[in-house]
Amino acid sequence: MEIIEIDMEDEEYPQRLLKIKNFPTKIYAKGNIELLNAKSIVGIVGTRKCTDYGRIVAREFAKELSKKGICIISGMAIGIDGIAHNVAIEQQGKTIAVLGSGLNHISPPENEWLFHKILENGGCIISEYPPDTESDKNKFPIRNRIISGISDGVLVVEAIHRSGSSITAKYAKAEGKQVFAIPSNIYSSAGIGTNRLIQEGAILVTKPEQILEYINDNKKALPNEKLPEEEQKAKEKGSLLIMPREYLPIYRAMSDKPIHINELTRKLKRPIQEINQIITMMELGGYIYQQKTNYFVRNEENIDFEEIR
Repeated sequence: MEIIEIDMEDEEYPQRLLKIKNFPTKIYAKGNIELLNAKSIVGIVGTRKCTDYGRIVAREFAKELSKKGICIISGMAIGIDGIAHNVAIEQQGKTIAVLGSGLNHISPPENEWLFHKILENGGCIISEYPPDTESDKNKFPIRNRIISGISDGVLVVEAIHRSGSSITAKYAKAEGKQVFAIPSNIYSSAGIGTNRLIQEGAILVTKPEQILEYINDNKKALPNEKLPEEEQKAKEKGSLLIMPREYLPIYRAMSDKPIHINELTRKLKRPIQEINQIITMMELGGYIYQQKTNYFVRNEENIDFEEIR
């Protein structure tokens, strides 16, 4: 199976990934690249040295989410990651693996069988590294931002102290994604990370349905995607929205016809990360709307140009 090089400007590029600060400008993929922009994607991660409890929980959540059509993304590591991928395949579901090495250097080598099983069953495997890049332990924490970046939310099943799974959760939180965590035995070293995540604000979940309440067919907004209170009230009352000054250049570069975010970047000569951050806030505030993936249009109703902040 050939390796496909996908540039950030290609339609096949994971559009969710463009919304993180340090997204890769290109990725390399094998398999079903349509999954990279699947309707709903959930990351399931956890420790390599998982307990029987962790295995059971990972299997249950991966099974139920896959049955509901959710694509499972993980890092193809031994332990929780591998269980999540394998169960998704067993359910004839969708799964994406993100490697911390080039696609010609399968890592970890113990999971070479899983690498081939994912591809043989319609899954997708990606890496930001050129195909002949060898495995390096320093690359794995960095690749975790891609797992969280492509997902709609991340479930951490078990995590030891200072684990890669905890790093994935931190990336998810920084990227504005919802973090879900399984509560663990307070005396278990495998549960230190998840219990700490819950203390820090991750949503404690005990059944898959709790995740499905957040990530469903209609892509219901997550809690951190709610509009600021005053703007929400303004929308509810049908009153005018006062546009912040920093939004104006982007707003004026748009029209009533859809424009792609890459075209805005070229037009305004500003970094795509900066444009993307502002566009996200503009969309949440109701100043613009996304007609289709990464194509934006002005909302010319209820905007007060007289009282720009």
